[in-house]
Amino acid sequence: MARTLTQIRIHGFKTFAQRVEIELTHDLVAVVGPNGCGKSNLVDAIVWALGEVSVRALRATTPTEVLFSGSATEKPLGMAEVTLWFDNESRWLPLDTNEVQITRRLYRSGEWECWINRTPARLRDVADLFAGTGLGRGGYAIVGQGEIEAFLSADPEERRRWLEELAGIAFYRNRRRDTLRDLEATRLHLQRIEDVLRELIRQREPLREQAERALAYRELQQQLHAMERQLLLHDFAQLSHQLSIVHQERAHLRQAIEEGRGAMQAAEMQAETHGKVVAHLDAEMDTLRTILQSQLSAEQRLQGDLKALSERERTLQELAQALHEEAGTLQEQEARHSRTVHLLQARLQTARAALQQLLPRLQAARETLQQHEQARQEVDARYHAALHAYAQREQQERERLALQSRLQELDELEPTIRARLQQTEAALLAAQKQEQQLHRELETAQAESDRLDKQLTAHQAQTATRQSLLAKLTAQVQALEASLQAGEGASPAVRRLLQAIQRGELQGEFYPVGAILTIPPELQLAIEAALGSSVNDIITPTEAEARAAIEWLKRNQAGRLTFLPLDILTPAPAPRLAPQQANGILGLAAELVRYDPRFERAVQHLLGRTVVIDTLENAIQWRMANGGRERMVTLEGELIQPSGAITGGRQGTERRGLLALKRQLDDARLALQQVQQQVQTDETALQSLRQRRETAKTRIEALQSELHEAMQQRLLAETEHSRVEQALAQLLHERKSLTEQLAQLDIQLAQQPLPDLTALQAERDQIQHAYAESVQALATLQAEQERLQREIEETTARLQSEQQQLQQVQQRLHHRHERMQAIQREYDQIQTRRAQLQQERETLLAQIEHAQARLEQLRAERQQQLTQSLQWSEQARQLRQQLQQMNERDRALELQSARIEVRLAELSEQWQRLFPDEPKLEGKLSIGNPPSRSAVEKVRRALQAMGEVNLGAAEEYARLTERIDTLTQQRDDLLKTCEQLEHALHEIDMHARQRFEETFEAVRVAFNERFQQLFEGGHADLILTQPRDPLSAGVLIEAQPPGKRRQRLELLSGGERALTATALLLAFMQVKPSPLCVLDEVDAALDGRNVQRFADHLKQMAQNTQVLIVTHNPITTAVAGQWIGVSMTGGVSRIVPYVPRLSDSETDGLDVRRAAIHLQSQPTPAPTTQPITQPPTTSDG
Repeated sequence: MARTLTQIRIHGFKTFAQRVEIELTHDLVAVVGPNGCGKSNLVDAIVWALGEVSVRALRATTPTEVLFSGSATEKPLGMAEVTLWFDNESRWLPLDTNEVQITRRLYRSGEWECWINRTPARLRDVADLFAGTGLGRGGYAIVGQGEIEAFLSADPEERRRWLEELAGIAFYRNRRRDTLRDLEATRLHLQRIEDVLRELIRQREPLREQAERALAYRELQQQLHAMERQLLLHDFAQLSHQLSIVHQERAHLRQAIEEGRGAMQAAEMQAETHGKVVAHLDAEMDTLRTILQSQLSAEQRLQGDLKALSERERTLQELAQALHEEAGTLQEQEARHSRTVHLLQARLQTARAALQQLLPRLQAARETLQQHEQARQEVDARYHAALHAYAQREQQERERLALQSRLQELDELEPTIRARLQQTEAALLAAQKQEQQLHRELETAQAESDRLDKQLTAHQAQTATRQSLLAKLTAQVQALEASLQAGEGASPAVRRLLQAIQRGELQGEFYPVGAILTIPPELQLAIEAALGSSVNDIITPTEAEARAAIEWLKRNQAGRLTFLPLDILTPAPAPRLAPQQANGILGLAAELVRYDPRFERAVQHLLGRTVVIDTLENAIQWRMANGGRERMVTLEGELIQPSGAITGGRQGTERRGLLALKRQLDDARLALQQVQQQVQTDETALQSLRQRRETAKTRIEALQSELHEAMQQRLLAETEHSRVEQALAQLLHERKSLTEQLAQLDIQLAQQPLPDLTALQAERDQIQHAYAESVQALATLQAEQERLQREIEETTARLQSEQQQLQQVQQRLHHRHERMQAIQREYDQIQTRRAQLQQERETLLAQIEHAQARLEQLRAERQQQLTQSLQWSEQARQLRQQLQQMNERDRALELQSARIEVRLAELSEQWQRLFPDEPKLEGKLSIGNPPSRSAVEKVRRALQAMGEVNLGAAEEYARLTERIDTLTQQRDDLLKTCEQLEHALHEIDMHARQRFEETFEAVRVAFNERFQQLFEGGHADLILTQPRDPLSAGVLIEAQPPGKRRQRLELLSGGERALTATALLLAFMQVKPSPLCVLDEVDAALDGRNVQRFADHLKQMAQNTQVLIVTHNPITTAVAGQWIGVSMTGGVSRIVPYVPRLSDSETDGLDVRRAAIHLQSQPTPAPTTQPITQPPTTSDG
């Protein structure tokens, strides 16, 4: 088979800090190297590049942990990148290219990038590309380190997911999940459309009557516009005449301003000319002052220098006298040190002669002491030999006693060990019983977990139904809230005002009366009748907001509204109802409704003097008995005015006003709250069931853990029993050995005699006395020698000190003579410098006198020019004052002109707003007499008498009809889509089940075959926990090694479990070979013979699948066609590919295994990207 994965490039991923490129040249590749060098990181890099998103699968805790974190020699990197090249000539991947390149990159900021053939892609695109190949997320073809044991320890459902990946069910599950999500979204959208459709149909019916009233209203509007047109023309003509008069006056005034400005500028120029002369004189005076100040400073400096020379002259005289006196003292010290040197030289010669006479006597004393020392050592040697003989005899006696004591201890310990042997037998039996009991409890707990799963499924279905109802009510509430916010049911003026507020044209708070009241259902008709058209009144916090809204309505011709400003609103006092008047009276309307307390003034103003009574008969009786001061309304909506007028009846169609919308919204919110409480109750029940199920699963896990622990306890008991048996056998052997040692020691004691220690001690004392006398004589002579040597050393040191002091005094005396000569030279230089400074000072004083005379002359000229400049400046100031008065008059006329122009602009803007199709107002003449303002007001009152008219009723009716038709078509399309999605779900479930069952049966057969090949016999099987529902069932593994009974996987030994899992992995690859298989130390738990069988199967699998295996075993390494060596230097992983040059007959040779072991244990000096054709040289050749 051709290679599938051809090349790997890694940079910055985990320990691969440097860029590494690996070329795979064979179908079976082994990755070898020491522990901790980064072999598993190579596998993680492949998994990561294939789209893995689980940090746990990558052996990390955060996504950015896969970046190289630095070492002692390398800095942390900010990016990790892995690129894989796949051969796709067979088109095993669904891309029409011969090579597929996958690249994934991650930055330390958490941002990531992914490419497929250098084209940006999503991680999901990569996962979908490899879906069904075994290389996708959680695929069976990539087995990481420790995943064999994890698969064996996994629950049955997790094992089923591996089989689903093998069968390609993951694709169907993704499709089913997407289809379910689409179906749920479609149903929810359909439900919302039906709710909106019902609302729109209810809104369309009341619009027919409103459209008829709009026609009459528009006729009156046209008449009003014609009258307002004539008034605008008349006002515009008058204002234009006033504006021309103002322009003529401003023209005369501007001419006078120009003449005054010329005279003022001439005066300012004269003042400026004289000012410049003054400035020039000031500059010249400043320069002269600077020169004068500099000359005065120089004169003071010269005086200071003369004074300093005098001081230095006096200092030199004093210093010369002191040096002369010090030279006399140094001459006396020189004579004294010379005498002392002669005396010390004579004393040193005498001491050296005495030392030469003492040396022969000292040599004779040393020779005598050496003779006595030799005799003393000989007798000491014989004495210590005798002591050693006595000590050896005592040691043998102690050994004899120790042997006897140990024999006694062994005799006492034997009954204890035999008793412990009986205890371990009893403990082993108890551990076996405990293990059997835990097996029974585990089966009971699993049955309880299955029962809870069924209950949880039933509750989840009930919760889903209520959540669907919750979504429906939520959509209804949102639709009603949107209608209320848009002003549906209110007058057109209210809707336009609310739209202006939403667009930001009006600022402030505006509340329609109908939107702030909560009315009991039984009072709905009564409150609607009591409010009447006031339901469209607008409540504002302040009168400023009301005025701004009225101006907007007038400016935009948007209708008329009544505003209730809370800051100036003063409601009339509410009437008092006596208890005896309560026949049929329910109370005051303001007290029977609910509202926000801040709106109390507005509610009292509208409903505070309205009495609610049950029937019209009771209302008339109460009025006749108590007078007609209050307004009354009945539950049927009849309204009795204080004047006695009665309003009643009922409309043919229900009008959907603000109050009705508010009531529907309140009812919908109440129903929504009830369903939310039910859903919350269901969630609580579900949570309880989930907790109980988790408790059951926790119990199962605990029992599994206890069972594992019981098995361990049984193994420990078996081990302890064997250990005690070995201890008893060891005791018997030790007792036999100690008895033999004791007999041999008794024979040695009888055969060894002891020497005479008293005679040796007397001889040793005599020699020691003679040795002491020799030591004393030598010490006396050595003391005399040391005294003479000290005397010579002290005299020599003192002589050297006196000679040094004499030399120092002579040097200081020479230095003083040189210093006196230097002082005399400096004194002569000071006399010459004094004469020079006195000459310079006399010249400087003459220059200072001349500068002071010139400065006085400049001051007089400056005063004359300054006086003339001030005179011209005063004249310019007077002219400027006159010019300012004329400018103020001009600005007043300009302001008057601007006011007129603004008013004209307002009239023009009003003209364009009212008559946009006619030419501009400028240039038009007023024809005939304008209508009176009273006539215009009369037409306005006629419009107001019609009340609120929905001018856009016809357009609104057409808009609603069009929207209803569109939503109806959408509803039909959604119903059809739901049917298609439900059919697709059925098809997906059918195909997925069929593929799973076929794959499961094939894996069962292949698993049994591979098991028998690896175990050389036996039987293995896979069992579904729920055969009727295989897609939800778990998978159990049963195995029967040769010579044993069939048992569950958990009861096998560690080696048998590993070999069983290997058989299942090989069965997966046999049923559905993956183009690539990556294995990380799956052979770690196998012994020698099993590893060989595993290696044979690996070679067979490599005929159809490219295999990349991480291994430490030389047997596995030997069958690979290419080896990838991984080493680590300074915390950085490095790669050395190696291709062994072997013939078929050499594959099983010892040299191959030795080379494999070498690559696993020896680090490489430097990375390379080319295969090595010869194995590295080892120490054994």
